[in-house]
Amino acid sequence: MRLPSARFLVGLVAVLAVLLGGAFVVRKLTGSPAEPGSTDALTISCIGGSEKSELMADPDVKALLHDKYGLTVRFTPLGSYDQVRLSADELRNRKVDCLWPSSASAQSVFESTHSGAFPDYRAENVLQSPEVIYAGPRGSDALIKAKLVEKRDDRYYLVDVKALLLDNVLAKKTWQALGAVDLRGPVAIASTDPAKSNSGLTMAQLQLSILSTSDAFAAPSLAQARKALPTMRALYDAQGLQARTSDNGFREWLTQGGEFKAPLYAGYENQLIQQAALAGDNRSALLKNIRILYPEPTIYSDHPILALNAGAARFIDAMKDPEIQTLAWQTYGFRSAIEVGLANPADFPDLALAEQVRTTPPPNAEVTLALLACVQDATKCA
Repeated sequence: MRLPSARFLVGLVAVLAVLLGGAFVVRKLTGSPAEPGSTDALTISCIGGSEKSELMADPDVKALLHDKYGLTVRFTPLGSYDQVRLSADELRNRKVDCLWPSSASAQSVFESTHSGAFPDYRAENVLQSPEVIYAGPRGSDALIKAKLVEKRDDRYYLVDVKALLLDNVLAKKTWQALGAVDLRGPVAIASTDPAKSNSGLTMAQLQLSILSTSDAFAAPSLAQARKALPTMRALYDAQGLQARTSDNGFREWLTQGGEFKAPLYAGYENQLIQQAALAGDNRSALLKNIRILYPEPTIYSDHPILALNAGAARFIDAMKDPEIQTLAWQTYGFRSAIEVGLANPADFPDLALAEQVRTTPPPNAEVTLALLACVQDATKCA
């Protein structure tokens, strides 16, 4: 049998190379995902909550995403409800591949307002962090004496949120009246702006559930919520100027005096863990004047990735990687939504973290949108 000539073999190799190269270009231009386990290079643009900025800038996380999954993620911080209310046209024009809000409610709002807009849409929660209230030793001691806070196993639990709101915040009781040493002014729960930032809105959702229902462990209906909206507006107006992002808001609270800036400040549990991990030799100085109060119940802030196309779905799978999940917990304080038992409070012996927390579900999209409309426009609170 006659073997193919050298010229024929060279030509065949050249044709195959052209075909394979063309297929690769088509894949890159169309954003088609790689096969499972592939590390074909892909760059995606993702808009997410500011509290995840440090995580996404971490060189180890970036290296794992790139080397193990072939992903480069361009991360842009934006408030959860600002991002999920971007129109489908805006998202396409800005070439956004995924959103990464900080709550299941934000995901629900997106899905209720963008149904069918993205055929390859996929969403999955990968991280989570409970909403907590940060306090100092003076405020915590006063609330313990008032039987609003209990200390159990060196952890602090806000056991009567409704009494705190009705009998103290709305009644304009002062810290002096509660016997708090060196604290002045009315009792209030400061937060980021709930109209812009999820950590602030999560606290507002919790307050709405507690004020509008007889059972704090049940989410309110729209009818129940509407009756409580004027009260929610009063709580909102009492705060004055608020930070627009979770990350900036918590940093301001820390750098401007902690409890002397705001005796009670609502935020995510992970924010203090992250600051402690970054504090180095200043860790003990940072922690000595901070207490974490766990409301009973509280709301878990989920961190779902909303992939708008099949390529971005690779990011969901990559963020479930055990190494990334461990980094997210041990350096940035995000509890895993994937690995049971990975988030062990014993990893932080100098932080009084609750092993388990009592939670209530966040309100649905309809109630959340009504609450958002109220805090953005007082005329829509009736």
